[in-house]
Amino acid sequence: MQDYLSRLVTGFEHAHGIHPNLLYINPHHIDQLKASFDNKSLQHIMGLLEMELIIDSYTTHPHVCWTEVAQRAVS
Repeated sequence: MQDYLSRLVTGFEHAHGIHPNLLYINPHHIDQLKASFDNKSLQHIMGLLEMELIIDSYTTHPHVCWTEVAQRAVS
């Protein structure tokens, strides 16, 4: 999962010139995300990734984006 997210972030940065600040994943992805970060807390993981998290059961694949609302929450 870490490699996949790294590719998503890098691709987003190359396409938009900015680091994404929002990650969409489904509940199943949460387990994979925690396992890839040695079962750290989601708060710790999202702090490392410098992103906010949206958990959506309808999200088939993780994806990232940038939004001003999330930027204000992180600041």
